[in-house]
Amino acid sequence: MQSKKRSIKRYLLIGGIGGSVLLVLLLLCFGGYIILQYRHVYKRDHEMMTSDYAQQLAQDISSMEAYIKNLYGNNVHYQMLKRSQITESQWMLASYYLNNNFSSRADNLDYFGGIFYYDKAWDSLHSEFSGFTFTGDSYRLNQAIKREARAHMDEKMPYKEIMTYEGEAYLLYILGDRGKLLGYAINLSQYFVLRENMQLVISDSEGNILVNQGDMLLEEEAIAQKLTSNTERAGLTYMISRKDLEGENLRILLVHKDEKLAFWNQMEFWLLFILIPLTAFAVLWNVYRFVKRIIYQPIDHFVHRLTEMKKGELPENFGEAGKENQLEEIRLINEKLDELITEMGKLEQERYEKEKEANAALLQYYQLQVRPHFFLNCLNIVASLLNENDVDTVKTMIYAVSRHFRYVFQDSDSLVTLAEEIEEVKAYCNIYIIRNAMPILLQIQLDEEDESYQVPILCIQTFVENSIKHAVSKNRVLSISIMADRIEDEEQRYIRIRISDNGEGYQPQRLEELNRPVTQFQYHSRQVGVDNIKYRIYLLYGERARLYFYNSPTGGAVTEMLLPREENEHTDNR
Repeated sequence: MQSKKRSIKRYLLIGGIGGSVLLVLLLLCFGGYIILQYRHVYKRDHEMMTSDYAQQLAQDISSMEAYIKNLYGNNVHYQMLKRSQITESQWMLASYYLNNNFSSRADNLDYFGGIFYYDKAWDSLHSEFSGFTFTGDSYRLNQAIKREARAHMDEKMPYKEIMTYEGEAYLLYILGDRGKLLGYAINLSQYFVLRENMQLVISDSEGNILVNQGDMLLEEEAIAQKLTSNTERAGLTYMISRKDLEGENLRILLVHKDEKLAFWNQMEFWLLFILIPLTAFAVLWNVYRFVKRIIYQPIDHFVHRLTEMKKGELPENFGEAGKENQLEEIRLINEKLDELITEMGKLEQERYEKEKEANAALLQYYQLQVRPHFFLNCLNIVASLLNENDVDTVKTMIYAVSRHFRYVFQDSDSLVTLAEEIEEVKAYCNIYIIRNAMPILLQIQLDEEDESYQVPILCIQTFVENSIKHAVSKNRVLSISIMADRIEDEEQRYIRIRISDNGEGYQPQRLEELNRPVTQFQYHSRQVGVDNIKYRIYLLYGERARLYFYNSPTGGAVTEMLLPREENEHTDNR
């Protein structure tokens, strides 16, 4: 059964419509998420405000209670007033000083409230209130407090109740005995300063409303329900939260109305709700038309063009786009492209092989950059030793020189083990000792398990030769230290090789040149060996390897190489 052909045009249309619907859904989901996040943050801030109000009122009540209890137990004037035998002058004097204490305390209150003392025997009440305004006058307020004190004289102390005066609620606290009562009063109706569109309700734990101030956003029936129910939901327009006062039989309910929460009533919301999907649909529709014009229409022409190019002929009607065709043409394009890609892959492989051969030739060329005078000097020394009939030294010299040049002239692109490189260093030092009759103290620190690690040829000998050339002095024995160990840096495992000497160290300008990366070899007569090995390391490892040149704090030049251990672990020994 022949499969049904599918067209690009049909897929583009389905993709455009599906993309438009998906984009609109994503925008709607994102908008809903933003709204929910906004309500969540707003609700959290509202709950924090309610908690702060409750905490502030609880702290002030606790502070006033502590003050009254302190007067009751420690104030000498109050203790004098409690005596059974006291003259009128003593009573007036003690009342005067006690009232002074009230005054200093009342002046520090940041709300309307005060402290009072009631004496049943004298039927007298002394009080001091803060300077905030309140409903009524001080005389009538004192009379109301006096009536409450008389009425609850025989109550168990301390006594606390809500007193109503001029339509406002006062929290009354009374403590005392023998008819000598101390207490405080806090105006709960004027305690909080509310912003616009806020309503604050204070109730007892049974849900009886004591204070209802601010804008009347909710009716008392709804408030009573919110006070006793376990939910704080009040629709999308209001935010409601409640908080019990710690240690008190009081509860705060805070209601806030914000028009921003009713976003569906705002013109901007509907404008964005309509414009954003329409804009997204318009953009996607234009993208669909653009893709259709750029990709779909020329596809038939492009297939014929590839076919003609495959035959080696120029296509006809080069500038005309082909007619609309089925998706089957894409298959033809893929076949032709696969053939072209196969041929390009072969060409790329050939280019890679040629490039590899060129790099190998470069490595060999750089490796063979050995100064001719070194070889000639060695031959001259052999000749002079023969004239002196020093046959044993001549044999040692010939063996060391032959081993050195056999080592240098091996395959340039192969790696050698650390053990082989160390043996080459020893042979080179023997040549120098024989040639110049000067000792070299060679210190080598290498674990047996690291001897098999493979490194670029001459990577240590080059820097040892550099130390011999620049650090030799008639005033001291040249000491060269070679150390190899394993480290990890930035999750990369390395074999670290450090070569150091006891010379004068690198000059500052020389250090700057040596630490400069070498990614393209250039001949420098004074540092051809160093640049040679730096470039060969770059060709072998790329930027994975690291070279550092610096001076030791105790003197002497230090060269440090970090070579990747993965290459060492996966490379066969020679």
